[in-house]
Amino acid sequence: MDVQQRVRSHYSREDLADVVLRAVAASGADLDHLRPEDLGSVDQLHLGGAAGTAHLLGRLALGPGTPVLDVGGGLGGPARAAASRWGCPVVSVDLSPDFVAAARVLTERVGLADRVEHRLGPAERTGLGTGRFARAMMLHVGMNLPDPAAVFAEVRRLLADDGVFGLWEQVRVGDGPLDYPLPWAEDASSSFLRDLDGLTRALEASGFAVQEVEDRTAAVTEGTPGAGPPLLSPATVFGPGFAERLRNDVAAVRSGVLAPVVVVARAV
Repeated sequence: MDVQQRVRSHYSREDLADVVLRAVAASGADLDHLRPEDLGSVDQLHLGGAAGTAHLLGRLALGPGTPVLDVGGGLGGPARAAASRWGCPVVSVDLSPDFVAAARVLTERVGLADRVEHRLGPAERTGLGTGRFARAMMLHVGMNLPDPAAVFAEVRRLLADDGVFGLWEQVRVGDGPLDYPLPWAEDASSSFLRDLDGLTRALEASGFAVQEVEDRTAAVTEGTPGAGPPLLSPATVFGPGFAERLRNDVAAVRSGVLAPVVVVARAV
């Protein structure tokens, strides 16, 4: 089984949209008048949840009509946040058929299908037009990328000159061991964590100038980051075993082995 197949398998779950919508209904939301914020933390599958998304989006200087690419968009929470708060047209690309199918349903249910498109495929070969976007974002995806430079080169192709690429990622900052499973991998065979230097070098080699690096460790280690209310936690997607995965991830951050960072780079 190659890496892409392992990643697809890791993010596979049948009837995902129905699972999410049942949880949202049980939380008290009106499914006939669903809003993006009603999805809580269930569509924000990264440390920091919706607050982490908002922080990254705030670094991108978005405005109405700013075209945005979401790399590895998952269930579409960040894409819907950009579309609903800033009025941006967004294209989200993801490798998981189950996530893309569910994202399309959720986007339709919150009335954003005219602004957000969910596409299935590898991030290094999107088939989208050169220079189509002014902004791009990637949230907790790099850990599943064996060749980030190939993805970054595709993002650079898709961005207009002077476009901005914002990343909300986890990087290695210590040499200690990692306890698996983690939210993005069952074991080390599909986990490709890098240090910050490796991440920034891959960006620079792909045509970006890194402008800002922000360590967000303190922001995500207060409480249980990304957990959300029980009915609307990421465990809705990944099952009850997600609590262990999250504990292992947070423990690695608190022990100084991993750090969540925001990186802002400009296309040059």
